[in-house]
Amino acid sequence: MKIILFRFEKEKINFIECDIDSGNLIIGNKDNMPLESAESRGEKYNKVLDEFLHLWTKYPNSIFAYQAPQRYMGAIKDVEGFANASMLHLFCYQNSIDILELTSVSVREKLSIPNKDFKTLLEKEKISVCEKYKIAKSDKILDGLVSLSLLSETF
Repeated sequence: MKIILFRFEKEKINFIECDIDSGNLIIGNKDNMPLESAESRGEKYNKVLDEFLHLWTKYPNSIFAYQAPQRYMGAIKDVEGFANASMLHLFCYQNSIDILELTSVSVREKLSIPNKDFKTLLEKEKISVCEKYKIAKSDKILDGLVSLSLLSETF
């Protein structure tokens, strides 16, 4: 199963192509799309949609996954990330593409693990992913890869 994992930032979209085969996570191409050059929000959002289309053309029949923007006390911390995630949902809906939203809560619920045990498992898996795939702890896409790694047995 091919998965394209996204991590949205204010002026950049990070993405990585992954395969899950027999419960094993296999990392492929990793890249990002800078959005600083866009002169307006409309141009930026058009660029984002063009990139989604390009990736869908390059990796047909894949699932799109993303790390959901952070929310605190009902407020959205990352407005641009939220807008990009919303566009991803719309793009996937319009093109009948499966989408996977990765949050700590959704991953924990899918694994049916109590919160305390999940936090311990998450830290162990983060160390494992960093070592196995040579991903820096500061890499923006790391949390999504850790979630996918934890869920790889469920696909």
